[in-house]
Amino acid sequence: MNEATHEQHSTLATFVLPIAKSLRLQGVDPMELLAEADIDPAHVINADRRIPAAKMQQLFSLALRETGNPAFGLLAAEQVQAATLQGLGLAFLASDTVLDALQRLVRFCHVLSTGVELRLQQRDELIDLEFHVGRVVEDDEADYASLDFGMGLVMVMCRMTLGDYVSPISVDTRRPEPEDPDLFMSLMGAKIHFGAEIDRVSFVRSDIVDQLLTANQELAKINDDQAEAYLASFDDVSTARDVVSKIVEKLPDGPPNQSQIAGALNVSNRTLQRKLKDEGTSFVDLLQDTRLELARKYLHNPARSISEISYLLGFSEPSTFSRAFKRWTGEAPADYRQRLQQTSKEES
Repeated sequence: MNEATHEQHSTLATFVLPIAKSLRLQGVDPMELLAEADIDPAHVINADRRIPAAKMQQLFSLALRETGNPAFGLLAAEQVQAATLQGLGLAFLASDTVLDALQRLVRFCHVLSTGVELRLQQRDELIDLEFHVGRVVEDDEADYASLDFGMGLVMVMCRMTLGDYVSPISVDTRRPEPEDPDLFMSLMGAKIHFGAEIDRVSFVRSDIVDQLLTANQELAKINDDQAEAYLASFDDVSTARDVVSKIVEKLPDGPPNQSQIAGALNVSNRTLQRKLKDEGTSFVDLLQDTRLELARKYLHNPARSISEISYLLGFSEPSTFSRAFKRWTGEAPADYRQRLQQTSKEES
């Protein structure tokens, strides 16, 4: 299990989208709840953003309060799309078999949430996908709803590969038996054993080892590489990583200074400077490197305009961004993008 505390764990910001859609379907305005949970709606459509686990837990708590539906986590999972999981969702669908897809999910589970460990275990003819969550407080409905969401998400992704032909033979959960257990079982599509000692979804092995019609090894590999790079960008616990995370969060409002980041991390300016020096870097270097790496990443996407990229990187004008990028790389953003596109055409 990741040694970070619950407050330090994070999840994909895009998980807010299915939660918001489920709230709307139940007649609740999600914008009010997002504000109450201190989640910026502008962040949740950005695939590079992450949400602190504590804020996501607060959102589940508010959703349960407003909807009064104890199965809200499973209902929200029903609204998940492959794109919600970033490249991991596409890699899941391009896997050779459902078992291969589950193995991929285990490998990259921290892309989805750093507070969860997934493990595959074989029991005779069964394959168990185990959920190891460090923080599930007894009688905490928000914790149970979050766990429901994770289990339901797996089932939704499996159905995207084989439709209703793939379903678990059973589900074990630490959640106490609810007043309406049939509602939970219908949403999961399986018999659920409540009050269990472990959280797991169990499949018959022969049901998940057949070749999928959507299998595409090349596409799966491309998205695996993307997931590897994304995971590497935040999985190593360090002060520099925390600084970069806060820089990315604040950039759209303009480039933050060191004092602002120190305040966001609840340390003094001097302490932050010392810790970064111990790690062989500085705030100025991290700010420039972060803007440069994000600029290169955004320029790979032709759907992002130069103006939009300028805003995301905290520049007041596209011309200011262009000058900075040329100073960093020796070429203008438009020329860099054109060169990438030309190289791509030649390679294809």
